[in-house]
Amino acid sequence: MIKPLFILVLLLLSVDVFGNNETIDTIAGKTFELVDQKIPKQYKKTAFDSVSIVESHSLSELIQQHSSVFIKDYGPGSLSSISFRGTGASHTQVQWNGVLLNSPMNGQVDFSLYPTIFFNQAELHHGAASLLDRNGALGGSVLLKNSQDFEAKNTAFIKQSVGSFGAYKTEFSSAFVQNKWLFETQLYYYAAQNDFEFKNISKKGNPIEKQKNAEMLQYGIQQGIYRQLKNGSFGGRIWLFDSNRNLAPTITKDSSSESQKDQSFRALLEYKHLRNKLSFNITSGLIKDVLIYEDKSAKIYSKSNSYLIDNLINTNYYLNNKINIINNLNIRFETAESGGYSNIKQRTQGSWMTGFIFSLGRLQLNVFNRFIALNNVFNPFAPSVGGKIQLLAKEQLYLKANAGINYHYPSLNDLYWNLGGNPNLKPEKAEMTEAGFSYTKTIKNSELNLDVIGFYNYVSNWIIWLPTEFSYWSPTNLKEVENKGVEATFSLSSTINKLTIKHNANYAYTSSTNIKTDNELDNSIDKQLIYVPFHKFNYTLGATFKNTSIYYNYNYTGLRFISTDNNWYMPTYFIHNASISQQIKFKKVNLTASFKANNLLNQDYQAMAYRAMPGRNFLFSISLKF
Repeated sequence: MIKPLFILVLLLLSVDVFGNNETIDTIAGKTFELVDQKIPKQYKKTAFDSVSIVESHSLSELIQQHSSVFIKDYGPGSLSSISFRGTGASHTQVQWNGVLLNSPMNGQVDFSLYPTIFFNQAELHHGAASLLDRNGALGGSVLLKNSQDFEAKNTAFIKQSVGSFGAYKTEFSSAFVQNKWLFETQLYYYAAQNDFEFKNISKKGNPIEKQKNAEMLQYGIQQGIYRQLKNGSFGGRIWLFDSNRNLAPTITKDSSSESQKDQSFRALLEYKHLRNKLSFNITSGLIKDVLIYEDKSAKIYSKSNSYLIDNLINTNYYLNNKINIINNLNIRFETAESGGYSNIKQRTQGSWMTGFIFSLGRLQLNVFNRFIALNNVFNPFAPSVGGKIQLLAKEQLYLKANAGINYHYPSLNDLYWNLGGNPNLKPEKAEMTEAGFSYTKTIKNSELNLDVIGFYNYVSNWIIWLPTEFSYWSPTNLKEVENKGVEATFSLSSTINKLTIKHNANYAYTSSTNIKTDNELDNSIDKQLIYVPFHKFNYTLGATFKNTSIYYNYNYTGLRFISTDNNWYMPTYFIHNASISQQIKFKKVNLTASFKANNLLNQDYQAMAYRAMPGRNFLFSISLKF
């Protein structure tokens, strides 16, 4: 622990030297207002509204239903990973108030382990936008945030839900403000049998069977304590979470005795301050993850421990009203212990991003470069440039373009797993370009937003695990991959008297192909990568009249190839979801009753090959807000 603590001291002592590019929560005081500088508007971003967050059970469901990003869902209670712009799960980085959550061991995040009760803001940074967050996100970034509102009234919220397949969920949240102190608490409990029926297409006659060995239990708590200062705030959070689940068999197997336990301890300290023209945010986080996998029939018991200490200093210096100088310093220490390693593995990575945003009339330009150091390796060149121009003086119509280079370093498993780890792996390098336009129009009580962007990424030294002549698998820098496509977002919000109607649609076309390999027997050249759908579309309609709300969601996922030669594929599927809620207001209590139907048309589908998914299912909830 001496080395990470020494790093943290250096960070605290260097506060006046380095600076910020990320979004800091708004802190409203009597004499000042400190607002984070968001990513420049020329970058592609998807921000989820509070209704979508509350309506979603987990981060996995939120992204799947309200964005164009594909989620690899292995079924209720099982793994849920992400494919962002045709890249792999480890190419997407997930941050919680700036602290990295990706596992040091495999570089990934299981999105089913993040209930939405534990954050109140979430957004996606697509492609080149992730260059501003930190290095390593070749596809994009997922940012989870907890905002602090020192002016809010004291509140308490409790929600009880009961649903199909033995689902039982309790959520509690409270916020208490007293003498410039803010205390926030979130509690979560969820249990489900997941014993749904499905059509087994792998057997003759396609018999109806019931899902087995899919029970799960999750519970957690998050506690935040913050103090409002004269021109800033100081505080921290602790987040404990446990997940215990049996792992259901594929539809080709009759039974399974596999189970998995995930235990997480997450803690962070934050200090935000505004001094003259300089604003800064210092964050230090500790993440501990324990994963226990057991297969009783095979007599397998595996336990791994990983630690991540993440330190950040992000600052903005406003030279004048046209130039904003940005710096971002990050030093991260990773360590892991597993039966798959010969001994404890650890490494330190640091990066420093510096640059500026320049505004001149209707034109805005930005130039950044990130310096990266990993152990004794130094990479001085990871640039990002971009700009946008307003085409018409009286219309919010913008042309925008961005380009940059990003690096993703091998995970500890890639380097050291026994057998198979390859310590000679090179970092994956992505050359990223994108261009498009955005348009915003307000007419009376309606607002329209349209955003369209085309992207092209070239990734060299793509890491892939392959079987060796010694009958075990090993990673190598074998492939060069080309990702290209189009992303479009449309939203329309209208208010007529007491009726509010919101439309939101997201579409993505993604072509992700292997264009070069050193393996002469590889038949994947110029073929779509597996589990990357060409087409992804969703549409959401929300309508509120007085205290009644209805909600409808349509989710379309195109075919996904499941063999590298593209001879086998999973068919297209589309899911309809709907809900209705009624709010009843008393003097000091708001009661809300809601009913939600998922997979309304009872479609039989699989997101991943041979993994059963539930048909039509329901969830009934009652919540009280004090």
